[in-house]
Amino acid sequence: MKFFTCFFVLLITFPFLSFSQRNIDAIVDTVETPEGPAILYKNFTWEYLQDEPVMLSQEDDSTGLFTVQWVNDQIFAYRLKPDSIRDTVINLNNNGRIFTLPVYGKLFRGFMYTHKGLDIKLDKGDTIKAAFDGVVRYARYNRGGFGNLIILRHYNGLETYYAHLSKMLIKVNQVVKSGDPIALGGSTGRSRGPHLHFEVRYKDIPLDPLRMIDYDNQKLISNVLPVTKKVFYPNDYDVNAVIVKIKKGDTIGKLAKKYHTSVKEICAMNKIKPNTTLRIGRSIRVR
Repeated sequence: MKFFTCFFVLLITFPFLSFSQRNIDAIVDTVETPEGPAILYKNFTWEYLQDEPVMLSQEDDSTGLFTVQWVNDQIFAYRLKPDSIRDTVINLNNNGRIFTLPVYGKLFRGFMYTHKGLDIKLDKGDTIKAAFDGVVRYARYNRGGFGNLIILRHYNGLETYYAHLSKMLIKVNQVVKSGDPIALGGSTGRSRGPHLHFEVRYKDIPLDPLRMIDYDNQKLISNVLPVTKKVFYPNDYDVNAVIVKIKKGDTIGKLAKKYHTSVKEICAMNKIKPNTTLRIGRSIRVR
C-alpha cells in the first residue's frame, strides 16, 4: 500500500515528464526494479523510466547534449546556418566508442546540393544499425518525404538520420550502442524503391558522410573531423565548387550534361529557374 501511495504522489508531482524536462539536480540515483529502471528523487519519490534511457552519467552528458535542444517531435532542433558554426574538431572515436556502417550496399545517389545524404540500396527488411553510440531523439513517420525516420544524437555532437524505414525497432529517448539494430530497411515516404537514406548533421547542418567514412572498407577515414564552414555542403564556402563562365550556346541542360549533374542541381545552387536566360560572361556554379 505504501508503494502505491508514493507512486500516486509521484504521478501528481512528476506527471509524465520527458527525460529532458526533469530537474536533474533533484535526482538521487537510478535503480533497476522488477518493473524496469526507475529514478529516485530527493523527496523520496520515484518514477519508472519505461522506454526512456537510464539517467546518463555526468561524464556522458557533461556538455548537456541530451538535454539542450532535445526535441522529439520535430526534425531540426538547432536551426543554425554554417555562418554561425565556430571552428572545432569532432572526435569521432569518442572515449573508445566505435563506428558501424548502418548497412552496406550499392551507393546509387551521393551528397549534392539538392540531396543531403547518401542513398544506399538494400532489400526490404534488411537490418539497419546505429552508426555511433547515442540516444534516439526522433523516431516517427515524417510526411516531408523521409517516411519512417530515426534520428540519433551522438556523444560527439553529431546526429545521424535513417530514412525510408519499413519498421523502427527503437523508441525516442532510448540509449543505443554502435552496431545495435535500430530499424528494418524499406521504401516509405518519397522513395522509388527500397533503400536507406543516410545523413550526418552537425547542429542540423548537413555534411557529406564520405568526408568521414571510408565506405568500401566500412570504417572511419580518421578518428577526428575538423569542422569549419568549408566542410558544410551545400554552401558558398565549398572548396570543391566548380565555377564556369557562360559562353555562346550554353544552356543549363548542356552544362548539366557536360558536368554530369542535373538541371535541378544547377538551378538550386545558383537560385535560378530552368527557363532562366544565361547571359554570356556570367559566372555560374555547375558542381
